[in-house]
Amino acid sequence: MEAMYGPEHGAYIWGRSVHNIRIERLWCDVTRGFGRKWSNFFLGLELSCGLLTHLDAHMWLLHHLFLPAINQDATDWARTWNEHKIRFDNDRTRSPRDLFFFGMIENGLRGFEGFPEADEADDDIDDLDTYGIDWEELHNADIMAHYTENNVDQELDSEALDNPFSNDGPHKLSHVEVSEPLCPFTPEQRVALLDSRLALLPHSQSRNMNSRKAVWIEALAFCRQLNE
Repeated sequence: MEAMYGPEHGAYIWGRSVHNIRIERLWCDVTRGFGRKWSNFFLGLELSCGLLTHLDAHMWLLHHLFLPAINQDATDWARTWNEHKIRFDNDRTRSPRDLFFFGMIENGLRGFEGFPEADEADDDIDDLDTYGIDWEELHNADIMAHYTENNVDQELDSEALDNPFSNDGPHKLSHVEVSEPLCPFTPEQRVALLDSRLALLPHSQSRNMNSRKAVWIEALAFCRQLNE
């Protein structure tokens, strides 16, 4: 956004996440929809089913077994969300998919390329610190509880402390590096053996979480046998 529109344009809102409370609302709904289910599932594997998160081999097995299922849950949730009905002031109901589709027909293709120049008057923001805040959602107890539970305040850097009134964006950004777990098996035929073994399980394709726990237990035991 900054590279496309330039600095101080207001295209990207730096600062506290209350400026982006709508995405916090979305994360709250994602957690409620399917995220908490998987979080509790993995915690249960750690507590009672032998999952050791500090072992790369265990993390690889976790990805191998359940990443497609998590992606499927995310796809199903997004599809349901895009089809849900929204009631407007004129008592009409439209889904996000309808709004997007008919909006493209009525207003043309939208994107960064060829976007009409904004009126300079739109850039005159009286109070940048409160710009973009959805006050109604900000006072939603469920959303703020979700934010408090899943976010911790980060220590301010020295430049920000030197000028606490600065609103030109953070001087350093958070960085989370997620390393891809490497397959512990060589040769790769052992992965095929694992998949063949799991395919024989009657509940291998079940979306029931107890069945998925049984798949993990069977897969972990079989992997241990392969390495003996």
